[in-house]
Amino acid sequence: MVLAVTDASPSLSRRGLLLLGGGSLAFGAAALARPAEAAETVLAEAVSRYNRIRVSERGTVRTMYFVGDDGTQFIESRHDRSRPQSLDLDYTRTMMAGFLLQPRPRRLLMLGLGGGGMSNYLKARFPELEIDAVDIDPEVVRLAQEFFDVPKDDPRYRVHVADARLFVERAAADVRWDMIMLDAFRGVFVPYHLKTAEFYRACLARLSPDGVVVANLHNVTRMYPHDRETTSAVFPQRYSFVSETGNQTTLVASAGRERVGAYQIRANARAVQPQFDADMLGLAARYYIRRDWEDSAEVLKDDFKPAELEAAAGRHNQTCVKNCRYGL
Repeated sequence: MVLAVTDASPSLSRRGLLLLGGGSLAFGAAALARPAEAAETVLAEAVSRYNRIRVSERGTVRTMYFVGDDGTQFIESRHDRSRPQSLDLDYTRTMMAGFLLQPRPRRLLMLGLGGGGMSNYLKARFPELEIDAVDIDPEVVRLAQEFFDVPKDDPRYRVHVADARLFVERAAADVRWDMIMLDAFRGVFVPYHLKTAEFYRACLARLSPDGVVVANLHNVTRMYPHDRETTSAVFPQRYSFVSETGNQTTLVASAGRERVGAYQIRANARAVQPQFDADMLGLAARYYIRRDWEDSAEVLKDDFKPAELEAAAGRHNQTCVKNCRYGL
């Protein structure tokens, strides 16, 4: 079930909207009694092949939304101009768990730009970090550059308009990244060709020896067990960190054969804390090792031949405009 958030309702992060099918959501009286907030001002709207995009502002807070056919707004990025070097969404803070396993990345690949919240944040806090940010939607890129301070011409922060899978598979043979962050959502969904074992193997092949892949997963959806089973089939080591709200898991997967223990994760948190305003020690405390998905889950696979991949990616991106079909 998706919690519908209409134009007349406060909008929530599209990564935090999915609930268990058949479940219910109750709002307390205290939440309903909140003081009225000032109305948002719409700064820009655009319709692309993939999205209807809206940029709005309330006070110092600027938000990029993806808007559904029924008016539902899904938060794609949020930026508080009074705190330009902070992360305002729970899931983005949780994704900083990648730095608990790879505390000194030199090259970062961000698959899914949105408004550039995470990539801008990391560029500000790690000036020497070299970033490649990829988004399939040229309108998203244009609005990110116009309203969210994503640079148009920075040799250390390069923005690419491309499908994430095609970008990874077509990168130069010698290119390696120390961290690959996966945030290529279409509304509340991720296109199928960005969820399969073949995609994760392509990412694994592009990691440096001590590199990590960082993925944001909804842990309350029917796809979560399949996502976990798929990543387990590809990566030698996986580390799980639950979000503050509890409904999302950041998975950090590495190519290394040697397991990193909880003590080293805490030590890394202490080492990197001065570079973050997020509570990295608190994040390290949300590391868990239990298996939280059922044994019957399937590994997601595709069998695209190289010549078929571009057409298949196009189909999956297009069918995700309204509702991704996963065939399970």
